[in-house]
Amino acid sequence: MNKIEKFKNYYKEVKNNLDNKLEEFNKKLVKEDNKLLKYNFELFANLNSEGKLVRGTLVNLGYYLLKEDKDYSNYLSLAYEVFQTAVLVHDDIIDNDDMRRGKDTIHFANRKKYSKYDEDIKDLGNNIAICMGDYGFYLANQLISENYCNDPNLGKVLNCFNDTVLKTARGELLDVILPFQGKHNLLKENEIEKHIIEIFRLKTAHYTIIGPMSVGLLLAGADDDKLKDIEKFGEIIGIAFQIQDDILGVYSDAMEKNKGSDIKEFKQTLLYSHIITTPYKDEFLKYYGDLNLNDNEIEIVKDLFKKSGSYDYAYEMMNKYYDEGLKELNNIKWINEDKKELIEGFVEYLRIRNK
Repeated sequence: MNKIEKFKNYYKEVKNNLDNKLEEFNKKLVKEDNKLLKYNFELFANLNSEGKLVRGTLVNLGYYLLKEDKDYSNYLSLAYEVFQTAVLVHDDIIDNDDMRRGKDTIHFANRKKYSKYDEDIKDLGNNIAICMGDYGFYLANQLISENYCNDPNLGKVLNCFNDTVLKTARGELLDVILPFQGKHNLLKENEIEKHIIEIFRLKTAHYTIIGPMSVGLLLAGADDDKLKDIEKFGEIIGIAFQIQDDILGVYSDAMEKNKGSDIKEFKQTLLYSHIITTPYKDEFLKYYGDLNLNDNEIEIVKDLFKKSGSYDYAYEMMNKYYDEGLKELNNIKWINEDKKELIEGFVEYLRIRNK
């Protein structure tokens, strides 16, 4: 069995377990007597299902690197998935996205529900979604404190979890500020890529790789040296993951996004930071960030990324980071070879994905 298949089998087992935990959690969440609240708890529960559960699986994997009783980390994995749903609720407001996982986002569902009161519905939808996102953050925290209240590692787990939330928020804040600065030429072109990589480090690497693996490790009693090893590995892989995500966001038909949404929203990516240093910059900026682009104009932008070499640059950087991450993993001596193969399989699983 190759390493990817080994990881996929592990992932399938953990995901099935987590799906059951999420279903149980969501049923409890919607048992609400207040009708004004119930509708939005149902929306949150709906979004909190049918996800990929990769981050929850990494919580489990982090724990499993040191302990064999994988099921003990289930509620921590569940909490991380609830945290992710809360982040996405806020992210959808910022990006003004109508759909998430093929379903109406919370702010959009409320705008539709109250559509005849058109003078107030945008603010109402956004405000409700902000409240529901906040609610989700504290639900996640409560899941951890309630289910591990007698665990001697609870304090360290909560500190790490909350630090991940803070780093995610910092990355999101940069991700909001940077497009505005770029549009209005408030930054030097040679500074933009380093800011983009910092967003990837905070918002993706910590939120997607380092955070989940670290809380799992801490629940298992990991020391600081082990956490530093995982942080070095996870930062590199997280950056690779986001570069790839941005390439797929433009070129993959399998991504769950509106066509051309990254192009229309002036998203800060390596594709963008590279092309603005090329002779294609002026033609490119005629289109990038225009919310009203048609399909033909989106194809023009995609073609410009390829003509300028920006696509090749981003693709090469993605693979460079993936390769560096695997080298970093190979240097970690305390993970046994069998479990190291699971992580290697995870990295290669990410590298070959199309969504």
